[in-house]
Amino acid sequence: MDIEIKDDQDVIRITVNGDIEMMTIKSFKQKLFEIGQNTNKNIEIDLSNVDYIDSSGVGVLISLLKLQKKKGRSLIINKVSSKVLNVLKLSSLSDVFNI
Repeated sequence: MDIEIKDDQDVIRITVNGDIEMMTIKSFKQKLFEIGQNTNKNIEIDLSNVDYIDSSGVGVLISLLKLQKKKGRSLIINKVSSKVLNVLKLSSLSDVFNI
């Protein structure tokens, strides 16, 4: 898994390439929380290159969403692959995230 970060003027754009699962969750969680705790900008995450996300990955996204809401900021998940979107729909989270 590879994470690309682009800091624009009013938003942090994160592109994730590769699966988000037990073997990669530690670095995924660490990078996202570091960004979430050190910025006061909205965050956009591009998951178009993610074919698989497990429950631990979904948990990280939920935690980041809560962190952003506490700061009055948003977490937008865009360009979601069909497989990841199916996971979010099955877990009733597709409406929770701003997709």
